Amino acid sequence: MKGLLFRAFLVVAFIYASAIGSQLFAQINMLANPGFEEGGGSYDGWFTFNEHVELSLPGGDNIIRTGSAASKIYGWFAGCPGPHGYNVGGYGQSFTPVPGMNYVFSGYSYVSSGDDIPGDDTCTKNRCIAKVVFFDAPAAGYEISSNEVVIGDWQTVTDQWNHFEISAPCPTGAQRVEALILFLQPECDTGSVFIDDTSLLELPTTLTEPNLLVNPSFDGGLTGWSYFSNVYYDARNWAARTPMGSAKMFSSFDDSSDTGMYQTFPATPGTNYELSVHVLDTCIEDAVRDTNDNFALASIVFTDAVGDTSVGAVDAIIANNTSPLGTWTEYSMIGLAPAGTDSVSAYFLFISPSLLGGAFWFDDASLKELPAAGVSDGVQTKSVKLHQNTPNPFGSATTIRFDLAHPAPVKICVYNVKGELVSTIVDEFMTEGRKEISWNATDGRGEMVASGVYFYRLVTGDTELTKKLMFLR
Repeated sequence: MKGLLFRAFLVVAFIYASAIGSQLFAQINMLANPGFEEGGGSYDGWFTFNEHVELSLPGGDNIIRTGSAASKIYGWFAGCPGPHGYNVGGYGQSFTPVPGMNYVFSGYSYVSSGDDIPGDDTCTKNRCIAKVVFFDAPAAGYEISSNEVVIGDWQTVTDQWNHFEISAPCPTGAQRVEALILFLQPECDTGSVFIDDTSLLELPTTLTEPNLLVNPSFDGGLTGWSYFSNVYYDARNWAARTPMGSAKMFSSFDDSSDTGMYQTFPATPGTNYELSVHVLDTCIEDAVRDTNDNFALASIVFTDAVGDTSVGAVDAIIANNTSPLGTWTEYSMIGLAPAGTDSVSAYFLFISPSLLGGAFWFDDASLKELPAAGVSDGVQTKSVKLHQNTPNPFGSATTIRFDLAHPAPVKICVYNVKGELVSTIVDEFMTEGRKEISWNATDGRGEMVASGVYFYRLVTGDTELTKKLMFLR
């Protein structure tokens, strides 16, 4: 009888799994001891290295999100900065990856005001990162590709649990994937970070429409792209989201020209075209931070058949001095080909108003001709959708709507055409669902901005979405 019941259960489970697809299994957390609870508090299931990987327990720090324990990590105070320009300690777990799958590492981090991280520059001061990294061998071996996100530094909001999430696709040839928490210490400074409720999910990649771009992942070079000024192929493992490389761009150092690359294709009026790309700003080399006014722009440009004249364009800032450090961030935008369109061009540009140093890296781009069912009214990704503000143009206030598929930290900022921050509209953790906020065209000091074009950008997890608005006084 028990055998019959068990077989019946399997049949029901199979039918249920078939009905809902692979998402049933995508929610299984791969990590052992993800909340550091086992045995009353431990790192069982995790490997640790170097010093100062400890536990937060009720009898000690007592900074715990759920359960009876959390992780605590901090630096040590001798031998700084270390052989790599910093000391590093941390912990992680290792698994055998599946090619074609996407690995999403998430959790919560906490920085206490009683032991916060000092500094004024993320790249030269203490920072804690979460990282997903792929290797070419089951043990040791060579790092093929990775992605990371800063989860604790001098800018982290203290005395609250902040959600983090980082994802990376498994490249061909990967035999090991590691989910890591690392504390990087360039100087012998104080500061610690607490981590709890971690998760590593193995998710199938989303099927997409055919990509019009030639060599969209810069495999082996810049073949297929037209480019000008300072655009270079970069094959270093940390500089590629997926092997074998990426495109690095930096200033032309000439105020009469910008740096950029593009591809052009025949286009049909009335058709929607979606342009997307992953962009990296990193502490490893040439970070764009603080007063550096460099920014990257993505553009969809439609031209006619006579004289190659532009008949319409859609553009958005996709990187500037506030972009996440170390994280490959995906941007996506949609443009409708107007009447008179004969061709469409996908542009990525590096704009340097003050001709400063710094660089951005680009990888895994796509330009798609969307079917009717895929037409959207805004910039979107798998889990987040940003709508066009209404009214637009506006004279006193406008409403910005967006959708979240799951609870997440949300930050929405407004920038001018130079990429300078004008105002932070919202910066808080939000629940899933349709949200809306308003902007009354004032800057951070509460003063009315000048008439003109502005960009509003939504940041959540490792996703950033940007759209354009117009204010008329």
